[in-house]
Amino acid sequence: MKPKEHTRQVRDKVVEKFKAGLGYKKISQALNISWSTVQSIIRKWKEYDTTANLPRHGRPPKLTGRARRALIREAAKRPMVTLEELQRSTAQVGESVHRTTISRALHKSGLYGRVARRKPLLKKSHKKSHLHKTCGGHSKHVEEGALVR
Repeated sequence: MKPKEHTRQVRDKVVEKFKAGLGYKKISQALNISWSTVQSIIRKWKEYDTTANLPRHGRPPKLTGRARRALIREAAKRPMVTLEELQRSTAQVGESVHRTTISRALHKSGLYGRVARRKPLLKKSHKKSHLHKTCGGHSKHVEEGALVR
């Protein structure tokens, strides 16, 4: 039973009071339930002839919200991590899922199999030599080994 769900007995009482001829407002005041909840319980009873919880549509997700967030957090923290490593970490948490499931969850959150570009460290000497190559060493751009902007 979900935390915001009413018990079977309460739903049965709503239907009994409705059969007795009471309106939504009177039922909601008598049982201390919101008017819209009474309406939805009665609508469900009229359509399906039951107050029991019906099975939901579709398959429940393999990854829980908590495990999915942990997965995304780890993948964002370490961009070079492989799917197999992520799979092992989820197995340690207690949820064994396939690599494609992990990949799909990461894709939905905007993380793909891209690796951060390795940017070279540019020292002053590198910048100076590059400036000499591109500008031909004109004095207005290079002044005694220092870059002028």
